[in-house]
Amino acid sequence: MLKLFIVFLSVALLMGNEYDFDISDVKPKKYEYGGYLRVDDRLQKLDKGDDKYQNYIHTEALFDFSYFYEQLTFESSVIYTRDYINNKQNEDDLVVNELYFEAKLDTYNSFLAGKKSLKWGKGYFFNPVAFFDREKDPSQPTQVREGYSILKYSYNKSFIGDLKNLSFDFVYLPSSNAINQDFDKNSNNLATRLYLLYFDTDIDFIYNYSNKKDDKIGIDFSKNLQTNFEIHGEYAKVINADEAYLVGLRYLTDYELTVISEYLNDEDDYFVTQLTQKEPYNILYFSIYAKNYTNLDDDSMQNKIGISYSFKNNIDADISYNKNSGNDLSEFGSKPVSDFVWLQIKWNY
Repeated sequence: MLKLFIVFLSVALLMGNEYDFDISDVKPKKYEYGGYLRVDDRLQKLDKGDDKYQNYIHTEALFDFSYFYEQLTFESSVIYTRDYINNKQNEDDLVVNELYFEAKLDTYNSFLAGKKSLKWGKGYFFNPVAFFDREKDPSQPTQVREGYSILKYSYNKSFIGDLKNLSFDFVYLPSSNAINQDFDKNSNNLATRLYLLYFDTDIDFIYNYSNKKDDKIGIDFSKNLQTNFEIHGEYAKVINADEAYLVGLRYLTDYELTVISEYLNDEDDYFVTQLTQKEPYNILYFSIYAKNYTNLDDDSMQNKIGISYSFKNNIDADISYNKNSGNDLSEFGSKPVSDFVWLQIKWNY
């Protein structure tokens, strides 16, 4: 498989007419910071146990900091969380999501060392090709996730022609009792990714080697058929074993309705569709949305309907009603919570 990547890289280089752009001519800020404070309150109706209702409170605080010095960048992201259920749960945690240095070696080459979330894949709710990322939660697909400690070399070059951009990543992820303990402990893992922007289509070819498990290959793509209509897909294969694939789309109507829909074929088959109407009846900063998340194998599902409002002082408010349904042995029907009202308040800074 490594030979296949070398062939792809060689052909791609021949397909483009190169031009040089040295981003080092643009002087960045010395530092940047940001983050948010968030409070979630879920009033949950229980199917099991002595209590009929339960109030679950989740709070989190995220702080991001970046520092720039010549060709060196330092990035950090830390999150504090607390989960509280009266007389049942009172837990908090402090996690370093990202902490790494990245050095720009020259116009085309860079090197990164530290903890980073790679965010590989084109899917919105699922990413079967994200071999070195923690799994997304489809109920909160934009939620920040903890990365892994890695070493990464990157090559990036732009062209004039049908091939507009090419980049190559080589990633090493070790796992032991001291580092990346939850990733196939005591293993050495390598991944290569070739990215092409070819005929206005984003394409990734990914190869993953492990000294403990079978190798994996992955392909993904994203294409704008129109300015308001995008399709994407992913295919992941464990050599001599399982495979998974995803197909999806995003569509924006003339009246600001966004449709995101994805089908995932994996150990189970899933279908997710989310509809979001921006500023209905011309109410500024206001949105309504609905979402269906279905396990096609056992016919269970989670339905969600909600509203959100963005205040001018960087505060976002979101309230939704969520319903799990299905038989007692199904994925969503077997959950201890049958339905819940979910209030989220978030302050961005």
